[in-house]
Amino acid sequence: GTGCLVKAVETAAQREAFIVGKPNRYMFDCVASEFDIDPARTIMVGDRLDTDILMGNSCGLTTLLTLTGVTTLDEVKGHQESSCPARQSLVPNYYVDSIADLLPALGD
Repeated sequence: GTGCLVKAVETAAQREAFIVGKPNRYMFDCVASEFDIDPARTIMVGDRLDTDILMGNSCGLTTLLTLTGVTTLDEVKGHQESSCPARQSLVPNYYVDSIADLLPALGD
């Protein structure tokens, strides 16, 4: 991530940055205000729980985790079994091993 760079700029500017990227919903709100997007008919596909899936869940989107990134299925199961709401917000609706697993469905 860019956390180290952001922290350096914050220190130099002596003020806290306003993050517009994932998982902040600002980016989704901008797109949704420009286009007619129905969150109930939108899916967030990503490979990180703490950015992609968290943003999708916080925006009311269906979420799909692809296991080609840093996230493991064991990590997902740990969050799923937790009673902590913050950890539950990291649980995707669906997962696939690879984004390539979606190709057969796109042909329908």
